[in-house]
Amino acid sequence: MSDDSMMIYDFSTQEQLQQWRVINDGVMGGVSRSTFTKADPAGAVFSGEVSLENYGGFCSLGTRQPVPLDASAYNGIAVRCKGDGKNYKLTLKNDQSFGGFSYQFRFAVSSDDWMVVKAPFSEFRASFRGQQVPDAPPFNPGVIQSIGFLIADKQAGAFKLEIAWIQAYKE
Repeated sequence: MSDDSMMIYDFSTQEQLQQWRVINDGVMGGVSRSTFTKADPAGAVFSGEVSLENYGGFCSLGTRQPVPLDASAYNGIAVRCKGDGKNYKLTLKNDQSFGGFSYQFRFAVSSDDWMVVKAPFSEFRASFRGQQVPDAPPFNPGVIQSIGFLIADKQAGAFKLEIAWIQAYKE
């Protein structure tokens, strides 16, 4: 990326990796499973298996503690990643609550090549437990409290999302 970007995570250290945790559908009785592991020499891998059994169907990954991040001088979040051809969501939160809604940006990743996904703040949509929240306030990039990734939408089976870095960008 250019000088008009701010590195948020590059997963170059184990400490950065430990700032994240997986939350799967087991919180509601599902049996999906996932892990988040370091890749060499840098980057990380979010992988596992989504199961639709027991009304499950999602795996997610997010920061453990509030980030907190003021990205109000930027246009969005960019993620350098490589995947498996499936659809994922980049999630951002303006508050620290576990049960509150998140703002989501849906993207698909190529299974062949590294790519940079640009997620403009203006395109994030509020969601609560898989449902849109049309009356939610607009996303506020000045108070990002958490960052995460989600695979859902009945995409059963194995998945793998490699993440080299996450940055705020401006155009």
